[in-house]
Amino acid sequence: MFVVPASLSQHGVYSPSKFVVDVWLVIMRYLSVLDIMRLGSTCRTLHEFASLRHVWRDVLFQHRFLDQCYPHLRSCTAEDIRHQLKTAARLDHIWTQPNIAPKRLYSFPLDFPGVFQGLKFLPGGTWLVLLFHCRNLNPARHSNLCLIKPSTGAGFPAASTTFQSEICWLPFLDQDGPYKSARGDDLMLLRTKCSDGSNTFGIMHLNTKVPSVTIPLIFRTNVFVRNYAAAGDYVVYGWITSDRRHFLRIMQLNENYDSFRKDMTVEIDCPKGHDGKLRIRYDLRLSGRVPCILLVSTRLMAAYNIPSTVPNDFDANSPPLLTPFWQLRPAGVTFGCLIKMFHEGAIVSLYEGQIRFIRPDLDASEPNVCVIEKYNFEPPHPQSSQRPCLFAAQRIFWLSSLPNQKGTTCPWQMAIETTTGPENDHREGRTLMDLQETQTPAPSATTRILQDWDELSGRLCIRSVQSRFTQYPRCRRTIWRVTLVDFV
Repeated sequence: MFVVPASLSQHGVYSPSKFVVDVWLVIMRYLSVLDIMRLGSTCRTLHEFASLRHVWRDVLFQHRFLDQCYPHLRSCTAEDIRHQLKTAARLDHIWTQPNIAPKRLYSFPLDFPGVFQGLKFLPGGTWLVLLFHCRNLNPARHSNLCLIKPSTGAGFPAASTTFQSEICWLPFLDQDGPYKSARGDDLMLLRTKCSDGSNTFGIMHLNTKVPSVTIPLIFRTNVFVRNYAAAGDYVVYGWITSDRRHFLRIMQLNENYDSFRKDMTVEIDCPKGHDGKLRIRYDLRLSGRVPCILLVSTRLMAAYNIPSTVPNDFDANSPPLLTPFWQLRPAGVTFGCLIKMFHEGAIVSLYEGQIRFIRPDLDASEPNVCVIEKYNFEPPHPQSSQRPCLFAAQRIFWLSSLPNQKGTTCPWQMAIETTTGPENDHREGRTLMDLQETQTPAPSATTRILQDWDELSGRLCIRSVQSRFTQYPRCRRTIWRVTLVDFV
């Protein structure tokens, strides 16, 4: 039975004859986020019921991806969980409308003396992390990592800090993060290749309270890394031996992120024909009861539970063998070209002209359950390699050249498409914003790139690259600008 909050009994608001607590809590399980908020605004009693933390935790667990993609939300306060679920509900509602218009746009210059290597949102969309290479600032420290908080209006001052690393880190990839640790800290995985052929990884801690950027842990490996993944407190990478055995190294960070609490090597039972030269990707699923590793190739998806302990006396050449508890094979020969892979086990593939979202249901009572959504797009479509698109949380953004009313082709426009809650498998692009007015005349050329999307805040990042005097390489100047687009 549910215990009545003390604030209700003290003020005499609760009346068993009028409000049966357990009944209201059961009713709230079947309500949407916005309905619960409306219910809580009717009276003080229901407001108290609708403010309970376990009510919003139940709603969080029922969400299609928030609990899986952002496990740190489970340890947040009721107000933070409610705010995040409200933002997600408003985004889903906006995406069902025939026309999508951004609420606000912020633009600011991105001035740095070096070569651009990556720009990413920290979860929440308030901060950005930038990587660029420059030897002029400090010849001994090549890579520059910047933590940036742009000013989005009056009362929101800008802030930034820079960390110079002696290691030349490679450009950011999707699996690098940033991501939240189990304690809610912002982490990011860095990687590079050394001259001796070894792979070097670094754990970057992005502290937005100070702010500061540190790399508390750097580790190396001499194996040929097929791929890697990082999420929460876990880092994993895999390799294939000469006798076609698939090994994984699983590491769990300690509280200070400067060493490993657990460091184990295991062998995974990969069916014949699904290893060797096939492209292998990994993902970490940390929202379930037991952390899982998801292996993805063009012919197989398989999930493995991470063991809690590994015997200390095992042979290095014969580590413990992990068998999959969930498997998925394509109906045809292959899943197609793997375009994108999300944290917590969801992939996007391109097969026979269709974009497919494949989401495994690892917590289902029946074995090998998954959800596959297929979508067809008419031109202009996001499948073209000449127009790269941004996939995030089953939303697709891409640049396209759309015809105007006279039938001629307009300058670049921003088209937006989403696959959230489709009515059928045929989707058309919807124009988000017209960039014709921002076109800069000659002698400069402007290129716009969809840089990143943050689902927690509903914010899109567009990077503009403007080159002047392109016909004279010695006089060429590059100007960078970042535009932040808010939808909620």
